[in-house]
Amino acid sequence: MRSVLNHFPAGFYFKPAALALCITLSCQVQAQTTPLTGVVVNQQGQPVANAKVHVHGRQQYVYTNDKGEFRIQSPADAQLHIAAKGYGDEFVAASDLPLTVKLSSGGLERMTVSASGLHHYDLDMAHPVSVMSGEDLSRHTEATIGETLKTLPGVHSNYYGPVAASPVIRGLDGPRVKLLSNGMDTGDVSRVGPDHAISADAITTEQIEVLRGPATLLYGSGAIGGVVNIVDNRVPRQLRSPQTTIDVRRNNVADEQSYALAHDGAVEQFAWHFDGFDRSSNNYKVPEFVNDEGESQKTLKNSALDNQALNIGGSWVGSRGLFGVAVGRINSQYGIPGHQAHGAETEEEHAGHDDHAAEAVYADLDQDRLSYAGELYSPVQGVETLSLSGAYTDYQHIEMDAGVAGTTFKNKSFENRLSVEHSDLLGWHGLVGLHYQHNDYRAFGEEAFTPDAKTSSYALFILEERRFGEFSAQLGGRFERTKHDTEALELAHLHDEAHAGDVDDEAGYARFNAASVSAGLVWNFQPGYQWALSASRSERAPSAAEIYANGAHIATSSYELGLAYQLDEDGDIGFYNGKMQRETANNLDLGFRKTEGDLTFSYNFFYNQIDDYLYLANTGLAMDDLAEHAEDADHDDAAIHDDHEEHSEFDVYQYQQRDARLYGAEFALSYQLDTEQQLSVFADMVRARLRSGGDLPRIPPIKAGVEYQYQAQQWSTVVGATYYARQDKISVYESETAAYTSFDASLNYYFNLQSVDVTAFLKGTNLSNKLGYVHSSFIKADAPLPGRAITLGLTAKF
Repeated sequence: MRSVLNHFPAGFYFKPAALALCITLSCQVQAQTTPLTGVVVNQQGQPVANAKVHVHGRQQYVYTNDKGEFRIQSPADAQLHIAAKGYGDEFVAASDLPLTVKLSSGGLERMTVSASGLHHYDLDMAHPVSVMSGEDLSRHTEATIGETLKTLPGVHSNYYGPVAASPVIRGLDGPRVKLLSNGMDTGDVSRVGPDHAISADAITTEQIEVLRGPATLLYGSGAIGGVVNIVDNRVPRQLRSPQTTIDVRRNNVADEQSYALAHDGAVEQFAWHFDGFDRSSNNYKVPEFVNDEGESQKTLKNSALDNQALNIGGSWVGSRGLFGVAVGRINSQYGIPGHQAHGAETEEEHAGHDDHAAEAVYADLDQDRLSYAGELYSPVQGVETLSLSGAYTDYQHIEMDAGVAGTTFKNKSFENRLSVEHSDLLGWHGLVGLHYQHNDYRAFGEEAFTPDAKTSSYALFILEERRFGEFSAQLGGRFERTKHDTEALELAHLHDEAHAGDVDDEAGYARFNAASVSAGLVWNFQPGYQWALSASRSERAPSAAEIYANGAHIATSSYELGLAYQLDEDGDIGFYNGKMQRETANNLDLGFRKTEGDLTFSYNFFYNQIDDYLYLANTGLAMDDLAEHAEDADHDDAAIHDDHEEHSEFDVYQYQQRDARLYGAEFALSYQLDTEQQLSVFADMVRARLRSGGDLPRIPPIKAGVEYQYQAQQWSTVVGATYYARQDKISVYESETAAYTSFDASLNYYFNLQSVDVTAFLKGTNLSNKLGYVHSSFIKADAPLPGRAITLGLTAKF
């Protein structure tokens, strides 16, 4: 693994906050925590395995073994929260030794949401949150985060084939959905184009948190639509007994095979973590379909992938604080569906190659990442926790075309967050903090439709909460300053010296101030029942790509034009001299929850009015209609002429700002039929319209599903179906998408081999082999969902 340390910004090692925290920890971290042991059982006295034992208000947690036993390092005066799937949770004092905790069946498992900032549980938050972990996460794990999460209420996938799919939350995606790894930005370029894969992976993840609705207060204006936080133990935050987990799986739909390993351990106050995975697959099989060129196909071309990752971390963990560092390396080669190789092979040369090799258009991705986190408990009176976290990411991917390097995308990202959590002040408990992020983005080559840009943001935020009897109030605010700097902009879309055309030395300079406020109220009006109401006003600065884009985006078969330009009906491109506006989202969320008993449910209604909503609108022009393109069509350079001929029919899209309204609902219900059986149903819908009239493009349809689960002592099964309705609420130049239903099932078998806990599993998706298209995909006509897939796997823990 090549070092990433040499790439750090000058002066990084002298950051005052990091230095002060390290010095303080070195003096105080030696204090020992108290080892606590106990057992978790059900009402019949039988052990409950995989129950989560969490130190309330801290990051420490462990899971019970198959005998229900646990051991955790904790302050002696702490409160422990114990939760398990299918049981109501319990809070117990750590001083009550020895600990024997009885859990009652039924009720929702209460999950700690690390992205909440204040150690909230999901059922205590005014904003709706979904958490996927444990067997549920393992069962839904796919090669992309979007496909992994798409069954959650309010979440869909923009689906650029099985190799690149990002989450769509309540109809919003791209730069409006923040993708985090342990609270820090993933640092990739997945927000720039739908064909750019998210660098994070679910296969070695402990849990994934989805915050629906604006979550801008901690994470910035890029979270105006929601947050997806991928949580793992790469920077260890607790002292765990040594444990190794091995996961092996294989499926038939793409001959995919994956191997993953994660190991955690601790000696005295030093904790360590190691994980890695290797995944490879061929092109995915799909139900027979006819693409937009009239060709009949049974496989999705250019959908093979080959991914590897390696991560190592270590921390000092004590009763007064912790400090840890992790380094990681990701290498991924994945096909780009919808592309065909442009190499100049003769028919004889083509015939001598394998189809996949001859048509291979793929991305070669490399990412190095250094992340760190420190916490200091009770450093001074009135301060509960002083926290510092940060990450540096060096990302690059090259789009290879017929074995030749085409477009290269690079991004160097550096992020720091410093927060102070204070004790009760006039009855309010909360935190204040500073957040800094810098991105140095570069792109060059055929698909470099955005210029190089440096983006920096600085922010001050505050979160506060207070209880008033049965009510819990939550308030927050954030002020953020964002600046974009790029080189001089040019009108021509060729982006080379010979055809530079007019340039504007001033247009590549943009500054935005964004302020966001939020208020929430949770009313526990009787045991097990809650009303939750939240209101927020969130502002988002346009991203560099939304401002400066000017060129053919081959992945979406379109020509994109940013806010910095204007386009007339004759195809003339000019510089825009007006003022670019921030997006302003006024969001209202109302939820009702039943959290105890055999019957539990939750539903949420939301209304989001976004002023100056920024979206890609189809102009009705083709690339061949652009005045600059017409002039260049007669140019002597044959290569340029051929390239233009190939893309001449690309539709021209331009970023526009209009007022929009998005509203909808989400529903989830579970009924515990008995101790072994559970029935669940879920549904979501979103409507998205411009206030001036007309629907927004690529909005997901109504989704509804049902699942039946059976849990025996040594085996379990889940059978379900998810229905995606026909989407006929479409924008101009957009086509309808037909409805489809996916039938899925899984079977787990649990057994022991000496001291090794083993789970063998069999999973089937799209069992009816139904042809389905994703309406939110840019390439839906050429990329149907995979066909019938059977996955066989084994997970071992020891």
